[in-house]
Amino acid sequence: MSGKPTGVLILAILQLIGAISWLALGAFLLMAGAMLLPIFGMLMAFFPLIIGIIGLILFYGLWTLKGWAWLWALIFNLLGAVIGLLGNLTDIMNLISLAISVIIVIYLLIPSTRAAFK
Repeated sequence: MSGKPTGVLILAILQLIGAISWLALGAFLLMAGAMLLPIFGMLMAFFPLIIGIIGLILFYGLWTLKGWAWLWALIFNLLGAVIGLLGNLTDIMNLISLAISVIIVIYLLIPSTRAAFK
C-alpha cells in the first residue's frame, strides 16, 4: 500500500466507475445518433462525454491525492447530487448515481479525508 487512506482509494474508484459510465453513455448516444442524424447524436453525446472526461480527471486527482481534487470532486459530486434529486427518483440508475454522489460528498467532508489532500 502506498500510504493512501483506503477510503480515499475507494472514492477514487467510485469516481472512475462514474466516469466510465458517463463515457459509455456518451459513446452509446454517438452511435445511436449516427443512425438518425449525426449532428443530433453529437449534441446528445456532448455533455455525457464532457462529464466523463471531468470524472477521469477527478479520478486521477483523487488517486494521487492532489490538493485541487478535493475541492473539485466535492463541487462535481454536489452538483451530481442536486441533479439526481431533480431527476426521476423512480429510475434505478438515477438513484444509484445519486447515492454514489452523496457517499463521495459525505466522505470528502470528513476531516481526516480533507487532511489527506493537504
